[in-house]
Amino acid sequence: MPTLRSIQITNLVLVFVSAGLLAYFVSNAAAIGCLIGGAVVVGNMVLLAALGRFALASAGKHGGATRLGMAALPLKLLVFAGLIYIVFAQIHIDGLGFALGVLTQVSAIIIETGRISMRAKADSGVPEEL
Repeated sequence: MPTLRSIQITNLVLVFVSAGLLAYFVSNAAAIGCLIGGAVVVGNMVLLAALGRFALASAGKHGGATRLGMAALPLKLLVFAGLIYIVFAQIHIDGLGFALGVLTQVSAIIIETGRISMRAKADSGVPEEL
């Protein structure tokens, strides 16, 4: 399994490379949208990990799931959806750039999973079939 840290590092690299390419080939507005979209998914994953640790610690301390632990994740989703709405409604960022910034998270997960899979295959000592 890839670590959260490796996924985030790969994601940040992809965000900055994508933003640079968008700035060069499309527009500065698209590049800024990409950076904002990337920041949203990085922040989301950091907050999700923190809330997951909180929910697990709370459940361990109280012998089961707590109401606060169960409510924290949907509330996080609601807050992020509200923030994204505000960003689109007030700042008028480029939607395509934002979407590409968000998609870097999925790309980073796929890249890191493939990298770990290839490493495990190489370490297993089993020759590849042709």
